[in-house]
Amino acid sequence: MRVVTESVTSQDRFATAIVGRGCVLDSRRALYHPESNWLAVADIHFGFELNRARQHGAILPNWGMAATEKRLQQLLTAYKPRTLIMVGDIMDGGGSVTETMALIKRLRDCVADLICIEGNHDRPALRKGSHFTPSYTAAPFFFHHGHKFDRMAASQHEPGLVHVTGHEHPTLNISDGAGLRLRLPALVQQKRETNRGPVENWILPAFSPWAGGAPYDAGHTHLETWGCSDTRILRQSMVIPG
Repeated sequence: MRVVTESVTSQDRFATAIVGRGCVLDSRRALYHPESNWLAVADIHFGFELNRARQHGAILPNWGMAATEKRLQQLLTAYKPRTLIMVGDIMDGGGSVTETMALIKRLRDCVADLICIEGNHDRPALRKGSHFTPSYTAAPFFFHHGHKFDRMAASQHEPGLVHVTGHEHPTLNISDGAGLRLRLPALVQQKRETNRGPVENWILPAFSPWAGGAPYDAGHTHLETWGCSDTRILRQSMVIPG
């Protein structure tokens, strides 16, 4: 078995790649479906620096929220989606409820439909005031955060359905063997085993600029990994020689 990595040409200051099922991956860590006109992002962790300061006493530079919202607005301007799907962990924790509620309100003014999916970091105070849902379906895609994958797979196990999740913060790690290491947020596509049989699962890259992430390998059948840098998308495929 060998690994094949290819670079997809950049467009201006970002890159895009066709990743299957009519979807476009944007290197700004978003997935877009032109036909259905939805844009999906996961693991925004808005207010990370505030939450870590207020709850844990961490001292962090106060730039993450502005950078996150700016990137979101750039994507909305570029694609003009009818539906924005935020696939869980919209907030980082209890220390950023007010700021995250304000962000959601601003985003509702930018799209016809805003779908807020519950993540394990999204506190009850935010969910109650912002109309969250455990999942969302835009066939053939079924969106949920991924922290309750087996339960969701049991509830939705139709043939051909793609489970689009977040939660894992996957990365593509690249090394030249001479000390240079590169870690990129990544979209992972896999066949995942469940109690009801295999399902196709796409794990979105973490949108948060604070999300370091880690290589993802849960022992399922790997299909593709797409690493997102500022101006490139790198594709990593597992190829079995014929």
